[in-house]
Amino acid sequence: MGFLKSSAGPLAGLFQSMAGNPIVDWLFMLGLLLIGLALLLGIGLKVAGYSGALMMLLMWASHFPSAQNPLIDDHIVYLLIFFMFAMSAGRMGGLGKWWSGTKLVKKYPVLE
Repeated sequence: MGFLKSSAGPLAGLFQSMAGNPIVDWLFMLGLLLIGLALLLGIGLKVAGYSGALMMLLMWASHFPSAQNPLIDDHIVYLLIFFMFAMSAGRMGGLGKWWSGTKLVKKYPVLE
């Protein structure tokens, strides 16, 4: 609730209206958990990378413009890092090589 409640800028009303909603809180925390697990295990990096980038974009938009730099802040840097994870899916350590070779991923490459 604290992060969204302190929203500023043109979309502040939208993000502040979501602050404290238990469904939004649970979805946010579940998203963080699933993205973190995917990054730790090295599986589903495309989905995790794009989902993490979207989450960072929304977090950046909730506080746009920033007091330090109106365009680039830590959320944009993390967004770019998440894109790098999505682009390198299946070629990193962990279970990524095994995961890329499973029948499920071969049938649905977006899960790589």
